This record gives sequence, structure tokens and C-alpha cells, in this order.
Amino acid sequence: MVMGVAVLAACAWCGWVSAFHRTTPAAEITWLITLTVVVLVDAALWRGAKGGRPAWQLQPVSEPWPRHGRGGSGPALRGVAPWLVLIAVLLAWEILGVDTGPHQYHLTISALAQAYRPLTAGLLLVWGVVGVGYEAARVRAPTDSSGWRPGQACPHSPKHGGALTMAMGSLGTHHEAPALLLPQSPPAGLAFWVAVPLAAVLIDWGARHSEGRRASAEEFIRFISTSRSAHYALIAAWGFAGYHLFAR
Repeated sequence: MVMGVAVLAACAWCGWVSAFHRTTPAAEITWLITLTVVVLVDAALWRGAKGGRPAWQLQPVSEPWPRHGRGGSGPALRGVAPWLVLIAVLLAWEILGVDTGPHQYHLTISALAQAYRPLTAGLLLVWGVVGVGYEAARVRAPTDSSGWRPGQACPHSPKHGGALTMAMGSLGTHHEAPALLLPQSPPAGLAFWVAVPLAAVLIDWGARHSEGRRASAEEFIRFISTSRSAHYALIAAWGFAGYHLFAR
């Protein structure tokens, strides 16, 4: 009941906020309110994992990822490959969208969000859910026999997270590309960005039925945020994306 009311309230809030154009005081204020709510929820989840009060406590998952006996860089990279492909496609689309000429319609998510109010509302909702889901995924990390959770100080933290983050960062390097590779139809761009979360849902569904061979969305988040520097970088990227998309 409470969760249903919260979802309806979030949808109504995002729909109302989408009426404000970026670079206006109203847009900045409403985005800051949204950011504050997400941070407060994340803080409650974090306190729940630490045993503090008041808090929301989530139970840790029963199995780590990669699964026991399936470690190593090869199986791990194969397990997260669908997510890396999706990220590479998104980066390519954004880079090619920015590369379009001055008299061509840009199909980047920021340009399309300004043209379609429902997309702005949906994007704000997704942004908030990602912020809450990121912390929820981390606090649900499985504990080992010593009670340690990923994210706490540990001298034997896996090193693959940092290497993967560097590899993902290299995908964002801008290369000149012909703008004709993208269609110049706004509905085509809208269809692409609507298909992105659907693709993420399908990848997550497939991973949950792969018997641990592929990482679900929750496991992928924990995997790439193992390194403390990667954790902070992901938070900064999330915050900057929200400010750019909804504030100014």
C-alpha cells in the first residue's frame, strides 16, 4: 500500500515538474527537491545496512556475483557483456547525436526531452529510480563469513572493478563520425530512447534466468562500483546528468 502510494506520488511529481523548462528558477528548485528526496531515501537505506535508526533495512542477497567457482576476468566480462554492449550503443548514439550539423535535429536525450514533455517526466522518474536503486543494490551486497560487505574497507577487494571502469571510460572517447549515420527524425530518436529501458529490462530478465552466468542489473551495479573511485565517479556522473537534463 505504502509503496503504491509512493509510486503514484513520484509519477505525479515528475509529471508536474516536466512543465518547467530548463535554466529557469522553477526547474532548478524542483530538481533540487527531487535530488534531496533521493539522497534522503539513500541515506535511510545506508543507515539500515549499518544498523542505524531511523532507516529502511533491506536483506542482503544470498549469493555473490560472479558466483563461487566462476570467477576470473573472462567469465566476469562475459557475464557483463550485454550491459557493456548497451552502454556502448548509448554512447555511440549520444556522440553521433552531438555530432549532427547546426541545421539538423539532434537526437540526444537532452534535446529530445526538451521537445517531448512526457519524455522529460519519464526521464526524471528513471533518474530518481536509478539513484535509489544504486544504493539499494549496494546495501543488498551479500555478506561473507566475517560479516564484510563490499564497500567497506577490505585489503582484498577485487581489482576487476577498476579495470572495467577504465575500459568503459575509454568507450566515451569522442571520434569524429559522419552525422548521416543517424536518422533526422525526432520520432525515431524517441523510439530509440523508449527502447533503451526495455532492452535493460530484457537483459536483466535474461540474467536472472541464466543461473548466475550473466549479471543482473543489481549485480552489474555492485560489480562496477567495487572500487571506491569508481563508486564516487558513478555518483558524480549521476548527479551531473540530472543537473544537465533537468536544471540547466
